Amino acid sequence: MPDDMKTFLYQTFDAKTADSIIKNYSAMLNEMHSEQEELLSPSQFKLAKTRILIRIALYRSIKNHTKGEDALAHTKKYFYAKVKAASKLVKFAGKSELGCTLFRKAFSYGLRADTWISAIKKNDKESLVFDITKCLYKDLCDFYKCPELCMMFCDGDWLAFGDMEKLKFERKYTLGYGDELCDFKFTKQSR
Repeated sequence: MPDDMKTFLYQTFDAKTADSIIKNYSAMLNEMHSEQEELLSPSQFKLAKTRILIRIALYRSIKNHTKGEDALAHTKKYFYAKVKAASKLVKFAGKSELGCTLFRKAFSYGLRADTWISAIKKNDKESLVFDITKCLYKDLCDFYKCPELCMMFCDGDWLAFGDMEKLKFERKYTLGYGDELCDFKFTKQSR
């Protein structure tokens, strides 16, 4: 378990409960890794290990010690703080033309991975528009019967991309909220 996650748990729960959550988390995460390593491609498994399964295991471990809605609130608090910290780089990139170009290129390159099924509709100096019709985040949240957690992942996109100066992020639909696709749109803007 990452140190910052342990710190969060000890700040949120009494020591006995935090210890129990940590123990449960470790066993659960090991079990998830064993399950998913057989089912996923190497690139999918790498993303699952570093970004998805750790959050699902945290949520399910907390849920074993508190009500589901409280477990979700605690998991969101931890996750959103992590996203906000990571979004500083995205916001910095979104302040310049060069940063926006690099962001667009990196994002479109990332869409080639087998962690989603996507279709790029437009990718030029003015915008990056694409749809995602299959997503590993959604698949794993469904596999572990916690679709409410996928909504949290979807909402994290707004924290990561919603406040860039030169790129406007728009999205009306998400798989995590039950729609048929996630419709991403990043449009160049002047402020």
